[in-house]
Amino acid sequence: MRTIILTVLFVGFFIALPAQETAKSIPSKITDATVFLSGAELTHTATATLAKGDNELKIEKLSPSIDRNSLRIKANNGVIVSAFEFSVDDLPVRKPNEGRIKELNDSLELIGERLNKINAEINIDGELTKMMRKGIDKNVADTAKTKELNELIKLMDYYQNKSMEIENRQIANQNKKKKLDALIKELNQRLSVESTKEYEKTGVLTIRCTSPMASSVSFTVSYYTPLANWIPYYDIHVQSTDKPIKIVSKAKVSQLTTVNWNNVRLTLSTATPGSGKVAPLFNTWFLKYVNNAALRDLTLSQNAYSYRSQKAYSYAKNEMEFSEVVEKEKSIDDYIITEETMLSQTFNIDLPYSIPGDGKEQSIELKTQEINADFRYYCAPKLSSETYLLAEIADWEKLNLLNGKANITYDGTYMGETFINASSTQEKLGLTLGADKRVVVKRELLKDFSSSKFLGNDVKQVFTYKLTVKNNQNKPVRVVLKEQYPQSSTKEIESIWLKDDTTKPTFHNEEVGVVTWEEDFKPGETKEYKFSYSIKYPKGKEVR
Repeated sequence: MRTIILTVLFVGFFIALPAQETAKSIPSKITDATVFLSGAELTHTATATLAKGDNELKIEKLSPSIDRNSLRIKANNGVIVSAFEFSVDDLPVRKPNEGRIKELNDSLELIGERLNKINAEINIDGELTKMMRKGIDKNVADTAKTKELNELIKLMDYYQNKSMEIENRQIANQNKKKKLDALIKELNQRLSVESTKEYEKTGVLTIRCTSPMASSVSFTVSYYTPLANWIPYYDIHVQSTDKPIKIVSKAKVSQLTTVNWNNVRLTLSTATPGSGKVAPLFNTWFLKYVNNAALRDLTLSQNAYSYRSQKAYSYAKNEMEFSEVVEKEKSIDDYIITEETMLSQTFNIDLPYSIPGDGKEQSIELKTQEINADFRYYCAPKLSSETYLLAEIADWEKLNLLNGKANITYDGTYMGETFINASSTQEKLGLTLGADKRVVVKRELLKDFSSSKFLGNDVKQVFTYKLTVKNNQNKPVRVVLKEQYPQSSTKEIESIWLKDDTTKPTFHNEEVGVVTWEEDFKPGETKEYKFSYSIKYPKGKEVR
């Protein structure tokens, strides 16, 4: 009975062994990549020839960093995947180059022989030098005893010339030795590289499957990896202020999956998969005591560039036209399909792209759009003496822009970089196109209209400024000019805008303390504006 059991176990061992030996390792290829603002979904395909019944496969060259819960496996020809396991292995990517190794060893042997000869010459010259020094001491002493001066001079000349000859030979040999040592070091480094196998981390998917027949089967594996992303950015081209703005939407795509994406179908999405967020609900709000010290947030919202975008001013909007650029020749727009859902926007690119797995960014052009804009020059001389050309775009939500940097060119000249805030709640999208020195603004304090005096226990100061604006262009422009007076943070300080002493503004924002003038300027026209305010505070205090 014991013999029968052992025989069964022995046979069972050899039955199980071939199943492991016949497990096939097959490479996979990335065919599709959907890249999100953070992360990507990758699709690989692999083909294997299966036997009828149970099979075991190893699909290699997947990304080593994946969300294992996102793994999805499909097979055709009626094959059923019964189990799978993901692991990270070291995949050899380069074997030792035997031919190159032999060449390097032969070179090292020849250089070693040359080095041995040089070392021998250096040692011989060293011994000669020692012998000559002993000979000099003895011969000089003997010659000195006989008082034969001529013989002594000849002897000294001989030893000097011979020593110089040996020393020069030693210097030359030392230089040769130094170069050969450096060459041997370099060849040994090359030999070490050529003799070493190189490995890279790779994801391996081991699957067990059942096939109804012997056939060639295609497998599709998809998963999510966090090691990829894309960043939107823009090129904004302004030809002139009387023509529409051209906005070119682009993307910088990069990935660190260690797997090169070669000629893949690429899709860019603004979705955020796996965020795991849950819509919030209120909990009971219980009041409690806090420090009795007065708490006040002195930070106010920043004033807009144009007073027209503020709710306190009512105006009739100009209808802005929106249009896609119509190209006579075929452009990237013809190969990209843009789709929108309730939660995201996707760009399906019908062109093969290759993205390296080392994190290098690849730039992709997505679409080109044109839209009309209002152009105006803006200056706040208290903050900066520069005058900026601004473009304000109405109905900008139709552009479906995302937050991102934008490179601006004006009339073919690069003006710098700005940022598109697609999260803005302003009715118009404002773009700073750059500073223009042809519209000049000068701000100066008018001392004759400014004063400082004591009123009882208080100090009252009056500040009056003159703002001079000149249009040095040969065409009319619209200029927005802004000034600000301080706001009081306590009852002891009083701040007043002197309305009667100020040139009537186009708009006054009392919350921020900003007055705005917006006017059209003819070519070469100059205008002056007066701005005045007063502050009163207790004597002995300092305010700023």
